[in-house]
Amino acid sequence: MALISFLILLSDARQECQNLFQSFVLHHLMYPCLLMQENATTLRGRIDTDAREMQAFYRHYYSKYIQRQQNVDKPADLTHLPKEYQMAAVLFEVLKALSLEESIEVPDEILEAHAHVAEMVKLSTHDILPVEPESSDQALVRYREIKKPNDFKIPLQTIKDCTQDFDERNFIGKGGYGSVYMGILSWGDHVNELVAIKRLDVKGFQGTKEFLTELTMLSQYQHENIITLVGFCDDNKEMILVYEYANHGSLDTYLRDTTISGGLSWLQLLNICIGVASALEYLHNYVAEKHRIIHRDVKSANILLDENWNAKLADFGLSRIGLANQENTFVITNLAGTHGYCDPQYERTGFLTKESDVYSFGVVLFEVLCGRLACALNYHDEQRFLHHLARTCYRNGELEKIIDPRIRKDIKPRALRKFSTIAYQCLQDTREERPIIAEVAFQLKEVMKNQLEDELLVRKGTPS
Repeated sequence: MALISFLILLSDARQECQNLFQSFVLHHLMYPCLLMQENATTLRGRIDTDAREMQAFYRHYYSKYIQRQQNVDKPADLTHLPKEYQMAAVLFEVLKALSLEESIEVPDEILEAHAHVAEMVKLSTHDILPVEPESSDQALVRYREIKKPNDFKIPLQTIKDCTQDFDERNFIGKGGYGSVYMGILSWGDHVNELVAIKRLDVKGFQGTKEFLTELTMLSQYQHENIITLVGFCDDNKEMILVYEYANHGSLDTYLRDTTISGGLSWLQLLNICIGVASALEYLHNYVAEKHRIIHRDVKSANILLDENWNAKLADFGLSRIGLANQENTFVITNLAGTHGYCDPQYERTGFLTKESDVYSFGVVLFEVLCGRLACALNYHDEQRFLHHLARTCYRNGELEKIIDPRIRKDIKPRALRKFSTIAYQCLQDTREERPIIAEVAFQLKEVMKNQLEDELLVRKGTPS
């Protein structure tokens, strides 16, 4: 009840709280783009100033609460707080961590409490940041002031030429924020190159933040298993991203459609999983000296396949950036991602961690093993969501019931045991129980090694 009373007191000052909070939340959201035009130390200093003002605000109201509880005239000393007040006191420490993109050691009960904090005080970014078109417009104006390399920006007319003015015959598909076209690009070093062109819907600036985030991430960070960004265009208020073309489409197509001729072999699927794990390991650990990236929407639909069936992780519009030199980096954010793949701890608390990506990848591993998508509406309730079904079957020793029959005969016993175990470990309820992505990547390579060794033994006539 102490926490509830404190939050009710804070809610009385909600407007003042919002005014203070908005400043450093905006800085936080724009941090990757602002870094391109501003000294990092100066920017972090400005965010730190915002955070200190916010902490002072919370400290003042928390002191008032204790003063009321103790019925004394002077503000309370906050250096030695009773244990029953610690959950409330940690609030401004969490806010500091958010503003500085740093990590602090927060117990699980505090993570759970944050869901109530966000609900009662209305401090989630979704509730505080303006959602009118003007806010997105201002973000786009701010972005356009950033100096961009001339050799990275593609003229709008060039893009129109390569898509025949966005002719429907070149249409590939439609996503949440716009349409994707195929085109032949001749520009700069690219001569008659097949590309994919994502044109975001500019009405009301839908998807502006996702456009900025993806542009920032893919223009700075490259890996052989991450989709390559060829260029972009923001002429005439357009928001267009141009990527390398993935000839074989997305992984979910092969999992969903059992009529595709031949499908994918077990070795192809295993190699795809290793590629995705390698991309996530790069994002979580090696992306830069000071940064780690949380993808936030790992799913089979965002795993593209090139002409050699290599995995290309795509769609970075929801990704978040954090510090790499922290053992437990987390970001407080409004819920995003795809149902069926989303980390349940993130859904409960709003705290996003790199282990949230590990959970989503665990769902993908079981999709590959079972030959079906994370959510299948044609199944009855007990089997509709794969993460529930897979965990139950694994615990009960009944995985054979759900393994894809198209690949079952090719999977060697050692490979199956190791693959299913690492997938199951990724789906643990709490982040502490899940393996880090580097361990997942290592174990998947061991699966491949075991598979190839046992295939060789079979060819030599020795049972595996």
